[in-house]
Amino acid sequence: MVAGGDVSFGREVGQRLLKADGYAPLAGIAKFWSDADLRVVNLESQLSFQHGETQSPRHRLIFTGPPEGANALAAAGVSLVSTANNHAWDYGRPALFETLEHLERAGVRHAGTGRSREEAYRPAILCVAGWKIAVFAVTQVWNQGPFQVHEGRDFVAWARPEELAAGIRKAHLDNDLVLVSYHGGAEYQDAPSDPTRHMVEAALEAGADAVFGHHPHVIQGIGHTNGRPAFFSLGNLVFGPRDEHPWTRYGMLAKISVTPDAGRSYAVCPYRIEDFTPLAIVSEGERQRFLQHVRLASTAVGGIRLGETDASGCTRVEPLRLKHSAYGPPRADRESRPLARR
Repeated sequence: MVAGGDVSFGREVGQRLLKADGYAPLAGIAKFWSDADLRVVNLESQLSFQHGETQSPRHRLIFTGPPEGANALAAAGVSLVSTANNHAWDYGRPALFETLEHLERAGVRHAGTGRSREEAYRPAILCVAGWKIAVFAVTQVWNQGPFQVHEGRDFVAWARPEELAAGIRKAHLDNDLVLVSYHGGAEYQDAPSDPTRHMVEAALEAGADAVFGHHPHVIQGIGHTNGRPAFFSLGNLVFGPRDEHPWTRYGMLAKISVTPDAGRSYAVCPYRIEDFTPLAIVSEGERQRFLQHVRLASTAVGGIRLGETDASGCTRVEPLRLKHSAYGPPRADRESRPLARR
């Protein structure tokens, strides 16, 4: 499985897609996930027809991707997108529903929004290589005022620790793996915020097999609970960097391998972003600087060891503490359990 961070097909990227000149925004990282059975990213833009408009004339932070964005995801082999984030409502409910239609037309699954509250909070279920996998997606950030009184509360999954934990426990009754895509935290910060830590702890305590974070637009550290990882922020993927925040020009994919006997391994695949396009890092010096940044950022959430780098450029990571949670003392119900494919 491979997971990536923020993908926006709005603004300049959307205009490039509209030119229909063969632009493939994810082609530069294809080698990282060419052998993956499951590919997940956060889609941080709606996909709607707005007569060529991909950004509101009133505000740069209001944008939408064109319908062609769904084709770009499918062409890149993306299996599922999280649509629970603070841009899910930029052009309103009609554009949200249109986004779901375009994704479904292109054969890209989605989680975190829906045409009803039940659908929004329900995990997407995928059958992949003989595994049954449930994927939840939630957001803890909203741009349109208090979420609790906004119309979007009935169509976008909000990050409530207790509700998510209950859903994870229930999903594990019928699925081999449960994954969580979480949108939240403080932008441009190297360490996760307290609400993010609380959400991640709740998800892992409930039995999530991995948590993938995004929204800060920079990479954050990797934590573990008894061998189960939390990638607190994967950083930008297809998103415009900001000059005042140099690490917005970098991001990483999370690669997870599991076997039926409960064997698991984790790796990170680093890239840099040029002209809104992620490109695999090829310079060994640049790769080492990136990996050391990940290692230092991870000290805030338990610490990691860096292992070997494979032929594709992905580097294996392991927790410093193999049995103790990064969030507190171990408990019997937090132990890793054998996996049995259904």
